[in-house]
Amino acid sequence: MTMKPLNTKEERRKNIHEAVRQNPMLTDSELANLFSVSQATIRLDRQALGIPEMRKRIKNAIQKNMISVDRYHGEIEILQLELNRKGLALITITSDMVDNSGYVPAEKMYGVSVELAKRLIGNKLDPTQVGNIKYKTAISAGKKLVVKMKVARVKETKEYIYIVFYDREHEVFRAKFIADIAVKGR
Repeated sequence: MTMKPLNTKEERRKNIHEAVRQNPMLTDSELANLFSVSQATIRLDRQALGIPEMRKRIKNAIQKNMISVDRYHGEIEILQLELNRKGLALITITSDMVDNSGYVPAEKMYGVSVELAKRLIGNKLDPTQVGNIKYKTAISAGKKLVVKMKVARVKETKEYIYIVFYDREHEVFRAKFIADIAVKGR
């Protein structure tokens, strides 16, 4: 979806501000395509409007609604965490995570998911309990993924945990765990 070139810089900046407000995950490249201008023009407009780069916009949006927890685990940055409820993280895929095919193997993504699920429920997940994955799109080095974590429901003695990885708005990997609350010592 490309918009017609706008008549004035002020008009374009107003529309850029609104587009970023509605979708903080828009990159400079996507904004440039949307408004039919160069990425350099978008960067200048963003700076003039005081709009930070995409990663900082996501972090700022989260911090407005939640108290953030800035902790690093390898290349994972946990932005927000509400124990036993939900969380949000960023992960940068590094070259040491990929195999000879150039993509991250499913078992590594599963391992990252287990670590995030443990953090979400207070490190009391036994990975030998029920877990399943869906690897929807191959993931290569250099990708920055947004990870949404949540305890979807608690039913009797079971807790259902979802860890979903997104490349922009596209789901690329999902893990579901069913944790036994009794095993967790609750």
